[in-house]
Amino acid sequence: MAAKHLNGLPPIVKAMMRPGFYPHGPASVELAQTHISWVFLAGPLVYKVKKPVNFGFLDFSTLARRAGACAEEVRLNRRLSEGLYLGVSDIYKKAGVFSLKAEGRVAEKAVVMRRLPSERLLSSLMARGRATEAQVRKVAARVADFHRGAAPADFRYRNIAVLEETLRENFQQTLPYLGVTVRGRDYLVVWDYNRDFLSRRRKLLEKRVRDGRLRDGHGDLHAEHICLTRGIQIYDCIEFNPRIRQGDTASDIAFLYMDLLYHGHPLLARELMEEYLRRSGDWEARLLLPFYACYRAVVREKVESFRLADPAISRREKKAAVRRASGYFTLARRLAEKDSRPRLIIVGGLPGAGKSTVSRTFAELTGADHMNSDVVRKALAGASADTAFIAPAGEGIYKPEMTELTYREMIVQAGRALSAGRSVVLDATFPNELWRRRARGMAGRSGAVAIIVECRCPVSVVRRRLDERRKKKGVSDAGWEIYRALRRSYQGPSGTFVSVDTSRPPDEGLSKIAAAAYPF
Repeated sequence: MAAKHLNGLPPIVKAMMRPGFYPHGPASVELAQTHISWVFLAGPLVYKVKKPVNFGFLDFSTLARRAGACAEEVRLNRRLSEGLYLGVSDIYKKAGVFSLKAEGRVAEKAVVMRRLPSERLLSSLMARGRATEAQVRKVAARVADFHRGAAPADFRYRNIAVLEETLRENFQQTLPYLGVTVRGRDYLVVWDYNRDFLSRRRKLLEKRVRDGRLRDGHGDLHAEHICLTRGIQIYDCIEFNPRIRQGDTASDIAFLYMDLLYHGHPLLARELMEEYLRRSGDWEARLLLPFYACYRAVVREKVESFRLADPAISRREKKAAVRRASGYFTLARRLAEKDSRPRLIIVGGLPGAGKSTVSRTFAELTGADHMNSDVVRKALAGASADTAFIAPAGEGIYKPEMTELTYREMIVQAGRALSAGRSVVLDATFPNELWRRRARGMAGRSGAVAIIVECRCPVSVVRRRLDERRKKKGVSDAGWEIYRALRRSYQGPSGTFVSVDTSRPPDEGLSKIAAAAYPF
C-alpha cells in the first residue's frame, strides 16, 4: 500500500504496514479491512487486529475485550481448521513506537495465522468458474460432521425468544440504510415474511430446540471463509457474540447456501444442501432453509452497510459496498417471496393407510391449515367431528352425493385459504383422479404449488390399524369392511406424485413430501 493511502489510518496500522515490523521479514505487507478488523498479509503469515468499535452486538471498545475476543477466535476456529491458527501475539508500545518485541506496555493484541492460498478460497474458485459440485459436497460433509459433534448451545440461547431478539436487532440496524442500500418496499416484504414465519413455524422451531438442533456452530459460514487446501480449512467464525454463533444448525448451513445463491451458483447451492441433508439426516432443515437464508442475507447487507461509516475505507470501496449490500437485500426479498408462495398438499390413500397422521404432522411442522374430509363431512351433516356414523360404504352420510359435496366444500375452503396466502394440507381418500385434478386446478388458479401424495402400507398393517381404531373414539368411521369396499373401486394417482409407505419410519415419508413441496 502506497504511503499516501496510509493517511487517516491509526499509528498502529501504519507501523504494521512496514515489513521490518515483523521478525520473519516479509518482502511486503498488504492491508485488508473488514468493518471490525485490520488484516495484515505479511508474507506467509497473517496478523489480525480488531478495531476498537462497538456495534451493540459486538463490543471491541477496550483492550481487555479485544484480547478476550482474540483468544476466543483462536480457540473456536481450531475446531474447523488444522494448523492454521498459530496463537495470539502481544503488540507493545514504547516511547510512541509499536513493536512485537517485549518492550514497553502491551498496547494491542493480534491473532496470528498461516496465510492461505487465496486462489483456493471457495469464493475465488467460484469467481473463476472453477468451483465444482464435488468440492461443494466435501464442504457439506465437513460441515455436517462438525454440526454432529459440536457442543450444544448454551442454555441461555435455547429459546425462540433469542431468535426473535436477533431478528429484531437485524432489522433495527438496517433501518438507517433505507434509501441507501435497502428499498422501503423490500424492507416491508422481508420483515413481514420473518414475522409470519416465526408465527407459522413456531412449533417446528420449538421442536428443533427440544431435539438438540441448536449447537455451538460457526456463525459466519460463507465462501470467503472456506479454503480447499490441505483438506478443507474453514475459518473466521463468530467469536465476539455467542448468541449469534450458537443457534440452529440449519441457520449455519443456510449462510453458505445463501452465499452460493448470491454469487450466481444455484446448482452448487442445491448440491450443497442435498449432500448436507444426506450426511446429517436433518430433513427438517429444508423447511427452515429459506427463512435462515433470508436472515443471513439481511446480515450480510447490514455488514456491508456498516462499511459506509468507516472513515478508513475509500469512496470507491464504499460504492462497491453499497452494490453488494443492495444485492444481498434483493436476494432476501426473493427468498422471502419464494417461500411465502402457498402450497397445497393433497394427501390421499385408502382408510388405515396413515394419511391423517402424515397430514397432521406435516401441517403442524409447516404451519399449514389441515383439512380432513371426515371433519368436513360431519360438519356438513351438522354433527361434531367425534360423532360416530356406522353405515355400509356408500350409505348414510357416506352416500355418493354427500361425498361429492364434501370434496367440493374442502376444495372451496382450501381455495379461500390459499388466496389468503396460507398453505393447506388436504386429508382425504381421493378415490379417483377427478378430485385430485379439481384440487390441483384450484391450486393453480390460486397461484399455489400443488403436490399429490399417496399414502400406502401393507394390508396387514391396515387391518391392525383399523382394528385398533374401532376401540377408540375418533374422527374416522372407516373399518375393515369399508376398506375392502373402497379398495375395489380405488384409483391411485397418475403422473407425478409422492408415494409414502407409512409402515416405514415417519421422517422418511415426511422428508419426501418436503422435498417435493420445498425444492432447493
